[in-house]
Amino acid sequence: MPGDDSAFRILDLPPEITAQIFVHCLPLDLDPPSLLTAPLLLGQICTLWRTIAWQTPDLWTALKVDSARIPITLVEAWLGRAGTLPLSLAIAILIWQEEEWDCKAVITVFKRYSSTWRKIALEIPWEAFEFLAAEPPLDLPLLDSLAIWTEGLDDLDGAPPLRAFRDAHALRKLSVVANVNPNALELPWTQLTSFECHTSGGINSHDFLTILQHTPNLVECDAAVYHYGHSIPSLPDVPALTSLTSLVLGMSDVETMGTFSHITLPALQILDLSRVLFSGRELVELLRPFLSNPDCRLRELMIRLDEDPPEEEDFMQLLEAQPSLEKIDLCEGHLGLIIALCRRLCDGSAFLPRLSCLCASPTIYPVSEITEVFPVMLDALDDALHARNMLSSDCFVKIQKCVIKDWSGVRADDLDTIVERFRPRQRELIALGIDLVVGDE
Repeated sequence: MPGDDSAFRILDLPPEITAQIFVHCLPLDLDPPSLLTAPLLLGQICTLWRTIAWQTPDLWTALKVDSARIPITLVEAWLGRAGTLPLSLAIAILIWQEEEWDCKAVITVFKRYSSTWRKIALEIPWEAFEFLAAEPPLDLPLLDSLAIWTEGLDDLDGAPPLRAFRDAHALRKLSVVANVNPNALELPWTQLTSFECHTSGGINSHDFLTILQHTPNLVECDAAVYHYGHSIPSLPDVPALTSLTSLVLGMSDVETMGTFSHITLPALQILDLSRVLFSGRELVELLRPFLSNPDCRLRELMIRLDEDPPEEEDFMQLLEAQPSLEKIDLCEGHLGLIIALCRRLCDGSAFLPRLSCLCASPTIYPVSEITEVFPVMLDALDDALHARNMLSSDCFVKIQKCVIKDWSGVRADDLDTIVERFRPRQRELIALGIDLVVGDE
């Protein structure tokens, strides 16, 4: 209504309430500063909001600097407004000597607030990282997460180790993108509970095992591991990692499977091999000794079995060695393996009695499998889910979730038609309390 000032009543809210509303306006992701998003956007509305925003430390605890267009004065003001609150910071400097961007000045300002770092990600070239890390140890009482996306941390060529993060006594998570030599980078390695190495190249198997030697308290590990090449140093043995419960490995060559013969993981519950890129047949063969160890009791197994699948019986024997499994995810699974698995689930034997979640992304090839094999797979799946529902007891767990989607290989209209014909049976299973997803719904 004309003259109605109700739209401006938000300006009458107590400042502390307005400040809390502002906090909920912050971006979910750690993005560079922008006049189009909070907190800078809030300061453009009116003088009152600018005053509240500028005096609310919670609005200024996260900052990413990735451009020469972000002035150093803004960086200083931003961090100053955060006061003593823990900071989440990121620097992404793709070119160390980028014109008109004083990278050292940005790093220097960040270092001034090191006592309040909680998380920091460094996507910077070697020269910039050396400028940051070659100094005496920083004051890092709060730092619990460190991401270093810098090459060159595996060999300092005789230079002294980098000590900046040596006294980060709260550090628990380390993420890198390349080989890291623990002797080149001083960290409280024994305190780490999470290690990640994500990159197309990854970390060589020798350095990976060396890191595991230095991190006896790991709980989670996610790494892309590659083979050393022609010159292969002897791989070190790793003392039992008694706290490691989740292991995610990406491997591109079969030689990296030798890693498993040098580690003992008595607490392992989750094994994710969905990023393994070599033969599924070789993977199953080389994985059998590790999973046959009675001390290994997996709850979840994610495994990629490509166009060179293992023999069905070999794969069933591998699964039989892990009766504690609660979840199986077959990535690019061959239809024949899925059929064999479903038939074993309903044959009345004590096969995977704790299984409650079954997922698969089938590979369908050649085209004849659409009409000849895919319907058989759906029949076997229907039988398995009904059978386990009837067997549900103290001895057998009901399969509560099943997802068959994201299939690869060939696509044709016939496939969609077959899936649609299965929908009534799918609805029957859903009525039994089974969360069943087939295809794109």
